[in-house]
Amino acid sequence: MAQSGTKKLGIKIVGWVIVLAILAAPALYYFRREPVVRVTAATLKKGRVEQTITAMASGTVKPKIDSMVAASSIGKVIAKRVKEGDRVKEGDVMIELDHAELDAQVTLAEANLRVGQSRLEQAKIAASIFEEIAKTRVSQAEAQLDVTKADYERLKALTSRQAVSQSDFDKVGLVYRVAKETEIAAKAAEKENLVRHEEIKSAGSLIEQLEAGLKLATEMRDKAYVKAPFDGVVAKIFVDLGEMVGGGLGGGLGGLGGLGGGGAGAVGGATTSGAASGLSMGSPTALVQLVDDSEYYVKSPFDEANAMEVKAGQKARVGFDAYRGEDFTGTVSFISPTITRNMDLSRTLDIDVHLESGQGKLLAGMSADVIIVAQDKDDVLFVPSEALIREEESYVIEDGRAVRRKVKLGLGNWQSREVLDGLKEGETVITSVGLKELKDGVKVEVVESMD
Repeated sequence: MAQSGTKKLGIKIVGWVIVLAILAAPALYYFRREPVVRVTAATLKKGRVEQTITAMASGTVKPKIDSMVAASSIGKVIAKRVKEGDRVKEGDVMIELDHAELDAQVTLAEANLRVGQSRLEQAKIAASIFEEIAKTRVSQAEAQLDVTKADYERLKALTSRQAVSQSDFDKVGLVYRVAKETEIAAKAAEKENLVRHEEIKSAGSLIEQLEAGLKLATEMRDKAYVKAPFDGVVAKIFVDLGEMVGGGLGGGLGGLGGLGGGGAGAVGGATTSGAASGLSMGSPTALVQLVDDSEYYVKSPFDEANAMEVKAGQKARVGFDAYRGEDFTGTVSFISPTITRNMDLSRTLDIDVHLESGQGKLLAGMSADVIIVAQDKDDVLFVPSEALIREEESYVIEDGRAVRRKVKLGLGNWQSREVLDGLKEGETVITSVGLKELKDGVKVEVVESMD
């Protein structure tokens, strides 16, 4: 009986051991199994790689010309010939100032010119008449002198032969002398006509003065008409009827804010940024903001460290918030010759990018993100920048495990870098290198997304 009980107890113990082994097996497997890290990856291939330079902050779309057009004279606004949004041609009148007094000055100058022209004509007529009379007198005196001279010579010969009395000869001699004096007097009178010609010259000079006066008066009156200096669109009008304005730009421009935070360099005219917040009596201020929207460019600030990398003519890509996902092409057209020190003590280099596409879609003042393509290569092996560790190493998947490698890189940007050594075409690199679990030699499982 004792042996039978012992045998049964042994069977129970064995059974319990088997049961415990079966129950413990999963737990033992769980704790002893090798972990697998879920990662994202990309296959290396060849393609185009670019060395890019990104602007430090958003740039601004600017028109070819953004001009604050001011009056050239002081006056009261009596008419607004345009309204905001109107398109104008060069020379079109936009604002008209009171010009009644200027009209009177033009009328007076015209009248003075007519008087001067009349005097000139009178001087010319008088000189012409005097010249004709003088010529006639000289001709008559010369003819009379010829006759008396012939008589004198004939009687002189007769007198020598005592054929004529001395008294008759003396009479003829007297007539001859008188004829000579008459001729001399006639020629002297003809020379006096030179004075008449000087009077004509003087009258002509007076005409020039009067014409200059008329031109000046006309130009002063023309300044009462504020005209468009170029073809464009009226962005803002800063005055109303009856307001007094002064000539030029100056102190009245406080609190201005033009398109895109400032006007572009205007061609042949004053340019400033902003719009008048208010006009005082005779204060110099802009009347109209006129924009040439036929062509836009982007002004953007770049880090001063990029000054030696940026060159005129380099290609650029420009993005706009209004057209997300769409890139506009451009070219670096201007590089500022100076570095700008900003309020936050940073230093930037202003770059102008001429837009080669999408001109019709843009509005002045839009923000723009600019990327300049400094260098580029085609058909080269490249690796996604997110697969790099300190731009020195990368993880390659070999036999299901992560293998850390040293890599040598060439040009590139925040998206991709050229591979010079360390990686091969067709290899798979891990792009989620920021995972804490990722180490050299761990097992990995490639997934499409880490979400």
